[in-house]
Amino acid sequence: MQIRKIKLYPVNVPRQYGTVIAQAGGKAKRTVAESHFFFLEVTTDTGVVGWGEVSDIEPSELPNPDEYAELLAMFLVGRSPFEVQRMHRELREHFDTGKGSLAAYSACAIDMAMLDIQGRAAGRPVYDLFGGKVRNDVVISWVAYIRDDLTLLREEIADKVAEGFRAFKLKVGVNIDLDEARLAILREVAGKDANIKVDANAGWSVADAPRHIRRLHKYNLSGVETPVPREDPANIAAVRRQVGVPILEHVSDPAYGLALVKAGAVDVFNIATTGCGGIWPARQVVAIADAAGVGILLGSTVELGPGTLAQLHLAATIRNLTLPSDLIGPGMYTDDVLAQPLRYDAGRLRIPTGVGLGGSVDVAKLARLRGRRAP
Repeated sequence: MQIRKIKLYPVNVPRQYGTVIAQAGGKAKRTVAESHFFFLEVTTDTGVVGWGEVSDIEPSELPNPDEYAELLAMFLVGRSPFEVQRMHRELREHFDTGKGSLAAYSACAIDMAMLDIQGRAAGRPVYDLFGGKVRNDVVISWVAYIRDDLTLLREEIADKVAEGFRAFKLKVGVNIDLDEARLAILREVAGKDANIKVDANAGWSVADAPRHIRRLHKYNLSGVETPVPREDPANIAAVRRQVGVPILEHVSDPAYGLALVKAGAVDVFNIATTGCGGIWPARQVVAIADAAGVGILLGSTVELGPGTLAQLHLAATIRNLTLPSDLIGPGMYTDDVLAQPLRYDAGRLRIPTGVGLGGSVDVAKLARLRGRRAP
């Protein structure tokens, strides 16, 4: 079996509301009102079709669609869909000079499409290619972004509690007084038994982070994600030693994960197919966490349905998911490209059971969302 052709679909999808997070230095990052995607349709000489998603691309990294399609074709056309390991090696070499998040997201889309084809050809779900599933669903933490209007936050959390969510992640890191006011509302509305973690997105300094964490922990936090800039594991470890709250950090490659473990910096790895470059490389990071006795949750770059399916197949194979995961894309966007969009059930997403990734992309929806802009 060989890959014969690819087709690329650029898509823009509005978010339910403009989202804001912190950035290093404690300043607010730009408001995100819509997200940019590419969907990759890959067809083999036997007629088997697989799909990949390039998720939530930064506007500054958006490639020319025609040139981007040529690049992806270079790594796919003429290749066996089973050569996933070789593809990742060659793609890393091509992007060695550094292309930001687009390199990992491109690898993720290709990884998805190749594994989707493998599963469809075998008549099995993708997770069976990695030894089978160990769970039937994943607990999801609804992510509440930075909003100055506390009434809107209260309404958002109340709506999600009514839908069955019992786990939440609150974006913080710009204004500690506002952070505490928002966290107080979240705890009040979600209830004393809700699982709540916060994500500072590197907005705090090493000096301020322990004080801020202790201040916020009165609301019974299950974890604090990226409290300080992540480049130096020693700085993260210095914060962890001073607080009694689990520290969470994004890990996209085994070397960084190993550095965090050696420094004693974290309690939980935040792993995502997007950041790691697909299911295959993400499982290498999972192995580091397993060996070190570190917990795992699935993070997200806010994927649409196909990208979320890939995340769920990864989750299906992970034994030590220790905290609720952040797969909110199907609930954050105003539309999706799956023929049957994913639905939350009491704050959980079910592991797909169909062949391949387990979903069907609606090409008519891709056409309708092409070039669409948020109001």
